[in-house]
Amino acid sequence: MPGSLTRPASRIAQGAMTSLLALLLVLAIHPPARAGDTPTTTDPALAAAGWIAQQVETDPTLGVGSLADAIFAFAATGTGQTAAATALAGIETNIDAYVAPGGITAPGQMAKVMLAVQVQGADPTAFGGHDLEAELRAVLIDTGPDAGRFGTASVFDQAMVILALARTSGGAPASAVTWLSGAQCPSGEYSFDGSCPAGPGAEDPDTTAIALQALLAGGASTDAGEAVSWLLAIQQSDGGLPSFGIANTNSSGVAAQALRAAGETASADAATTFVTSLAFGCDADPAEIGAIGWAVGIPGFLIFSTPQAVLAFGSPPLDQLTAAGADEEAPVLDCATAGPAPTVSPTASLAPATPVPSGDAGELPDTSTGPAGPHPWVPIAALLVSAVAARIAVRRRRAVS
Repeated sequence: MPGSLTRPASRIAQGAMTSLLALLLVLAIHPPARAGDTPTTTDPALAAAGWIAQQVETDPTLGVGSLADAIFAFAATGTGQTAAATALAGIETNIDAYVAPGGITAPGQMAKVMLAVQVQGADPTAFGGHDLEAELRAVLIDTGPDAGRFGTASVFDQAMVILALARTSGGAPASAVTWLSGAQCPSGEYSFDGSCPAGPGAEDPDTTAIALQALLAGGASTDAGEAVSWLLAIQQSDGGLPSFGIANTNSSGVAAQALRAAGETASADAATTFVTSLAFGCDADPAEIGAIGWAVGIPGFLIFSTPQAVLAFGSPPLDQLTAAGADEEAPVLDCATAGPAPTVSPTASLAPATPVPSGDAGELPDTSTGPAGPHPWVPIAALLVSAVAARIAVRRRRAVS
């Protein structure tokens, strides 16, 4: 019939078969993603981000500081934004007890939350019922011997506040940078409480690295150079940086971030090599695959060490870090491709472990004034003398959960 849309059945079947074969070919080349599929990687930094994402999504006990560290790690690796959104929501839910315990502003904690909010592109002037910027500026001391200090800020806290305010249109007050410069030890080091440690076994590269980033953000180039020199002087031949006598990945990660910002790329890369050497491979406990161990022969601390170790892998400083353009899902280690890899485990030669309180072991140290977080006591090998163990325990309780 003229104008009919019908055609012989054989031609319909032939056309359908051709279309089906074409579709199968496309699917073979570009298989669709299945719901629930997790991307995989052989990159240790991305695998670490994937491990962190699993902790954020499954562990409701993570403290605010831990969640902020996770956000920094996701932005540093350009991934994990689904988990980052979960982390930011967790921070907002628990913000009051963290940034103002007992109703008193805690500058370090507030600055850390503000940085996490800024990294995620949210508004720090209206977050969780707080104007974080205004509340921080309100505690700046204007006169007297502590002029430039933010309330009761420790050296570490002061640096964190400077980094957070450096990202605002008003910038960090010059007096705040001056106060931080005045807290520098003759060696170029900075310590958390402002004291000047005496040599090996008392190093504080964590505080020095954060202070270095703040000095760079505040334009204090001379003091920044002295901090760089001190970090380079304590760096070991394997690239690791010791904290209180033990080379570890969280100190090395934060130091690498700061050294890279200061233009010391080779030293930062060496620290990255050290961090990579402690990554858990495919023959580790399944719950640890992709994580980064704290130190050679010392188990535990994974939620403490991994997010900060990740900062060694090319992260910009905290005043410049951003999650913009990051991927939604963080990949996990591709064990089908990577195969078994060396893993971190306690060495048989170590003496029985001595327990010390870990505090909220997942946090970039920022204060020591709050109660310990929910994590259980974790072992440190008995090779640590009691004084060193005590110092490490204090560092791990620097943030409330």
